[in-house]
Amino acid sequence: MRLALFTHSAEENGLGRAFALWLVAKELGWEIRIVAPATDKPWWPLAQEKSFLGDFETDARAAAAWCDLLLALKPWPGSLDLALELGRAQHKPVALDVDDPDWEDVFGESRRRQVATFVQRSLRGHPPLHEYRLHFAASRLGTVLISNPALERWYPNATVIPHARSARAAGAPHRRSEEIEIAFVGSVRPHKGVEILRQAVERAGGMRLTITGTEPPDARPNEHWSGETSLEEGLRILDRADVVAIPSQDWTYSRGQLPVKIIDAMMAGRAVVGSDLEPIRWALGGSGIVVPPADVEALAAALDSLRSPDIRADLGARARERALATFTPSAIAPALAAALAL
Repeated sequence: MRLALFTHSAEENGLGRAFALWLVAKELGWEIRIVAPATDKPWWPLAQEKSFLGDFETDARAAAAWCDLLLALKPWPGSLDLALELGRAQHKPVALDVDDPDWEDVFGESRRRQVATFVQRSLRGHPPLHEYRLHFAASRLGTVLISNPALERWYPNATVIPHARSARAAGAPHRRSEEIEIAFVGSVRPHKGVEILRQAVERAGGMRLTITGTEPPDARPNEHWSGETSLEEGLRILDRADVVAIPSQDWTYSRGQLPVKIIDAMMAGRAVVGSDLEPIRWALGGSGIVVPPADVEALAAALDSLRSPDIRADLGARARERALATFTPSAIAPALAAALAL
């Protein structure tokens, strides 16, 4: 199989999902090309394997002519529209991959909200006609992949292809019982619930907190803000943490997003505490602790309950077992092969 992945960006927000699919495709022995606009800050964890293209227009056409199937990542301008155009020109099949509820987050989950947003933007002189056409085109595609079951509410006939991570060694043994280290690894955005986590750690007391973001003016003495990190450094932070927190807010975007760092944490054998949202609950599969989103008291109590190394070790072992069985390329490969069978 020759697979061309069309994504809107060669930076992390565009290539993160491409990387996960690339791992599974390589497991299947498929050839891959990534089609993305050139950027001066491309993101690719395996630099020697990077295959996104420089001369965008020329290389996009070449990739479409070369491949057996075009896979658009997200129903967005710059990915789906280009894949559809080139697929028609080359008489090649086009499939869609959806890893987040981007459309629903912007326009709203209900039909009423979508109409209201369309009217509001139109009155401001920016009717989102192209975006609506792409959303309609996405709904008519025969093959759609989604990153987690929560997205089935918007794509009911899609195939779940979760984020993949290669199997790797577990992190540090769980031994500390004093001043345990909590880690949040990922981008610090409002829907991620980092402020809720900071309050919960302060409420629990006697803990250190590492966050992969820029240090704010109100940083506390027990907080370490590492700034933006590479994939490798993020994994090192996870490996030495006692507990990994995924405190996502109960917002439209979070209700359909599977944070890939939860899989990294599970693979490292960490004890995980996350918000009780469908993607997080599904990923953990009973191997971690879930608490109501934005509930500082519940999150603090959950963190407090993990001071025992034995409890953390038990949760971490179960999380790692699930990650190895569910999120490795070899575990995911049969479903991807079946979904994209020509």
